[in-house]
Amino acid sequence: MKLTDERIIKYLKEKFGNDFDLTAYVNPSEKNFRDAHKLKDITKVADKIKKFVQDDKKILIYGDYDTDGICASTILYLFLKSIGANVDVYIPNRFENGYGISVEAIEVIIEEYSPDLIVTVDLGITAVEEVEILKQEGVEIVITDHHLPLDEVPDCLIVDPKYNNEDYGFDGLCGTGVAYKLVEVMSDRQTANKYLDIAAIATVGDIVPLIDENRAIAKLGIEKINNSDCLESLKFIKEKLGIEKLTSTDISFKIVPRFNSSGRMDNALKVFDFLIQTDKKLLEEKYAEIEADNTLRLATIDRANKTIDSLMRDFDFNKPSILIAGDFHEGTVGIIASRLAHDYNKPTIVFAKTENGTLKGSGRSIDSVNLHEIIASMADNLINFGGHKMAVGLEIETDYFDKFEEELNRKILEITNKHDFLIQPKKSDIEISEDDLNIEFAKQLELLEPFGDSNERPNISIIQNKMIVQPINEKVFKHYKCFTERNNQLVAFNFYKDSFICQTQSKKRLFVEPSISLYKGKPQYNCYLKEVDTIDYQFDKNKTQDFVSALYNKYYSTFDFNDESRYHVVQDIEAIIKKKFNEDDYGTIVVASTEEDLKIIKKLRLEKFASNKPYKNCQNVIVANPRQVYDLSDVFGYKNIIFMHRYFDDEHLFYSQRLNVYENAKKEQIFEKISGDRLIFAKIYKMIENFSALKSNDILDFCEKLSIKDKTINYSQILFCSLVFMELNFIEFDEVLNSVKILKAKKNEITNSKFYQQIMEN
Repeated sequence: MKLTDERIIKYLKEKFGNDFDLTAYVNPSEKNFRDAHKLKDITKVADKIKKFVQDDKKILIYGDYDTDGICASTILYLFLKSIGANVDVYIPNRFENGYGISVEAIEVIIEEYSPDLIVTVDLGITAVEEVEILKQEGVEIVITDHHLPLDEVPDCLIVDPKYNNEDYGFDGLCGTGVAYKLVEVMSDRQTANKYLDIAAIATVGDIVPLIDENRAIAKLGIEKINNSDCLESLKFIKEKLGIEKLTSTDISFKIVPRFNSSGRMDNALKVFDFLIQTDKKLLEEKYAEIEADNTLRLATIDRANKTIDSLMRDFDFNKPSILIAGDFHEGTVGIIASRLAHDYNKPTIVFAKTENGTLKGSGRSIDSVNLHEIIASMADNLINFGGHKMAVGLEIETDYFDKFEEELNRKILEITNKHDFLIQPKKSDIEISEDDLNIEFAKQLELLEPFGDSNERPNISIIQNKMIVQPINEKVFKHYKCFTERNNQLVAFNFYKDSFICQTQSKKRLFVEPSISLYKGKPQYNCYLKEVDTIDYQFDKNKTQDFVSALYNKYYSTFDFNDESRYHVVQDIEAIIKKKFNEDDYGTIVVASTEEDLKIIKKLRLEKFASNKPYKNCQNVIVANPRQVYDLSDVFGYKNIIFMHRYFDDEHLFYSQRLNVYENAKKEQIFEKISGDRLIFAKIYKMIENFSALKSNDILDFCEKLSIKDKTINYSQILFCSLVFMELNFIEFDEVLNSVKILKAKKNEITNSKFYQQIMEN
């Protein structure tokens, strides 16, 4: 298929330059492969390995314990086996042997394998001392790697595209890509291409740039897998995961996390054993082990994330990096660091305590900070380290942690400014119209696959005003169908808090992801709504959502623990907003609920801070969507919250248990009559009984759904009655079952409700 969409072509030219080869990009082929023989010393390494094969000497492939190292080991092992080599594979155990070539691993290797030659894959470029130890033990070694070298490199033959390879012209190969090139030099390209399926998995999974020959390797390898011209193990996992047509997204989010999980939680060698397996029964057994490791990984990360989130409450967001040390599982610190770096837009290193009393860390960075370069400048005080610009691994002494943090932050501040750490609004790469919400446009986008580093999926956006939003169904209530003005359907997952903004008249930019999948061999089109960015805020004239927010906040302020010393009713709300935004770039939320509020924001020239929701990194924000701040977890990490208006006394008092609260002294006039009539309460209680099993996100969502079922009673009235019933223990919202539970409470008059009394008195 030919790429004809001018908007996509323009995007590609802006990204890669006007002189880039569009035809080669859309249809990469072997012509895009560079000459493997130009990699420095690759011919010498190939000749050396072949000599050891001919002499029937014992060869040991030494691979890293991530997907790249495992796949590189697989390619080299299968090829060497095919030419009759006496070869075995060693993949270190993260917990027993550490990263790379370690002294502990050397002892195991010599005792158990007695190799004549070690060939490393995806590691070794920094193993200067370890290579000397091996040579003293009479073991020869060659290194194939793709990581950054230090000033001193091991004294042996090295193949690494990042080490003196100007002639090759591309340094972005992953470790498996280097192994693939080595096989080509040892045989020919046709033979090497048998392993493109494995090379594609690693090239996508190791987050190397998916440009140049990496794009060709990934695209051709994925085609091999989809044509079932691949390893039996890859056919097996594709079927197990229900993938009919494999994409780079499937590799990144389904396959690679599973392959990495064994190295993180136990031993990566089982993944290698799975990949080389052909027997169906053994494939089942090996896959079950991998899946068990993945399940454990997910549970471990979930526990760690809860601990991390608790620690982040007191974090000083003026710091340029996030460093955390604790009793974390060593195999998951990289995943946690990646999440934190993404959420908070700061270089992040998470350390796990080891049994020998040191701290092992994994770090992830942001575009403006070369974390590897900074860590390398501190190498004298590290036990060991390695990695590249965006990701590092390191080990330090525990008592060096504070000094390390101080020095790291100082070095980061020398090369950055405070704006580097602020989260910017999402940029639209290609704006489409409703005419493009179809399979034809999705097919044009599909030509840009495989997506990955340096070839990210473009941000596709569409402009909309008011939309119709519905839960997919009563069981799948957390996910929504959003209908555009011309009734095109977008699917949005976990969209509850954003659903309100989509239903307003505000002009919005929707970020969408058109998608084509196969179902029983037939292409299926879907378009997913990923994010909403409001361009021009327009609040609903009836102010129902605003008043509902007021009732909800007033209810919890009536009963929840609070700290009145942090609660301030101010006469000049403009002055306090201006003061807080001038004091610091982080820590303050302003909640705007009406068009009048936004006029004040524009007057203060702060409209650039307007957003649909708070930020994870707690940078200052004006939230023009009250539903986003109903819960204290929504304002996690912030110090100040400013409400531009209120309906009730002490309306937002419950926020003071965590933040400094500032509330406008002026009260809004209540425009929507709330009745205390006993008959209305009886009618609503009956409704609740009838629909108590209705799946909902929270009590607000439940009441809104009741108001849709019976349009004779307004949303605010239903919520008011429900909150009174909650106070009197007649009902409760079960957050596990996501439905209302009818309680067996003693009889009580609604007039005994403290909340009822306060609302009726207002």
